[in-house]
Amino acid sequence: MPEHDETLLNRLRAAVNRPQWPNAPRMPDPLQDAQIDAAVSRLARARVSAALRQLRAARAFSYATVRERTGLSQQLLYDMEYGERRLTLAELRLLADCYGVAVNDVLGVEVEE
Repeated sequence: MPEHDETLLNRLRAAVNRPQWPNAPRMPDPLQDAQIDAAVSRLARARVSAALRQLRAARAFSYATVRERTGLSQQLLYDMEYGERRLTLAELRLLADCYGVAVNDVLGVEVEE
């Protein structure tokens, strides 16, 4: 994991595990909430990107092969695999079908469709 992501993960853990007074309501902090949301988004995108890279490698597919099977451009595929771009649900479904796995497996969560 890159050093930036490790630092981000440590800050996220510290924010979640920060001791609070018993039964005291948490005071909203819009800046902190935005930072936590951004950190969670980056971690989720990194996980999906890694899963897509691993699936393509495991199937020994080149970008050209995936492009032919999905109709997605090679640049788009690269950007998705390296976290530069978020996936749409339609793109995620195309890739999951291409690799022969469920969308849930790529995301690592249960998604009811």
